Amino acid sequence: MIPFFTFSFFIVEHTQLRLMHGMADDAVVMSALAALKGTYSYGADFAYEDISIDPSDAYSTFREYLSKNMKLDGSLNPLPGSIAVSPVEILDFRVYNPGSYPAFCPGGVYINAPSIHVVISFQVDRPVLRGLFGERVTMKVHRDVDIFCRF
Repeated sequence: MIPFFTFSFFIVEHTQLRLMHGMADDAVVMSALAALKGTYSYGADFAYEDISIDPSDAYSTFREYLSKNMKLDGSLNPLPGSIAVSPVEILDFRVYNPGSYPAFCPGGVYINAPSIHVVISFQVDRPVLRGLFGERVTMKVHRDVDIFCRF
């Protein structure tokens, strides 16, 4: 009976951790899209993917929207209601403009359009198996976001 309960707790915890990771992933994608939308040069020819993204503007816009989307303060520390319990670290932030692709990001994703590559890391409280595996879990979210839809 004990193995059954342990396995059941593991399944519940795994599901909750995946949900938290999904929430953070959504926040990263929406923040990267805001950075892409707000930093390309107007008058660019989208049909030929002829846009240029300013890396410093993109980074500041991404950081601003990430703090809003994940309920963080200006220093990326968690506010009440955030899923993060530690400061969020932006481990990698890269802008791929025309001329810097086609390429592979450090995570191995093929880049073939103007894109933003982001990796963040933060800790969340372990939902179920705290005493057995520690109080917190470190989550890492890696996303490569572009603004073009391909069919």
